[in-house]
Amino acid sequence: MSVRPDTDVLVQLPDAEAAHVVDSPVVRFIYGLLGFIFLGIGITGVLMPGMPGTVFLLVAAWFFFRSNERMYNWVLNHPRFGPTVRSYRAGHGIPRRIKVIAVTLMLLSVGFSVVFAVNNNWIRILLLGLAAYGTWFILTRPTTEDFVPSS
Repeated sequence: MSVRPDTDVLVQLPDAEAAHVVDSPVVRFIYGLLGFIFLGIGITGVLMPGMPGTVFLLVAAWFFFRSNERMYNWVLNHPRFGPTVRSYRAGHGIPRRIKVIAVTLMLLSVGFSVVFAVNNNWIRILLLGLAAYGTWFILTRPTTEDFVPSS
């Protein structure tokens, strides 16, 4: 039986390891602050079409992994985006459907910006470069069709 990555079965997927909070309170504070910033961007990306969310949630999880075990566990166990973050962290890659949606929306939004919204050629070049890098990054991650959790 195959299961799509966004179903409830992934709730059972264990994370690779427990959080490793750094000892330094200053570094922990900086990592925690960055974790909350990326969490906010990630949640915005989940809610707004055309903006990626999962990559920012992965970055937030990494910062919380080093700074705040409670928030790290919250991100991993969130019913909406936790399964996707846990699946990626466990090495299962990105579902093909998500790759297609992400690349399509990114290219459409950057294409619209380059043609209609931006008048500066340097910013156009920057946007095209960032879109090329984002597309390359997404397409070079492992692709999953379906995920079958091992018992």
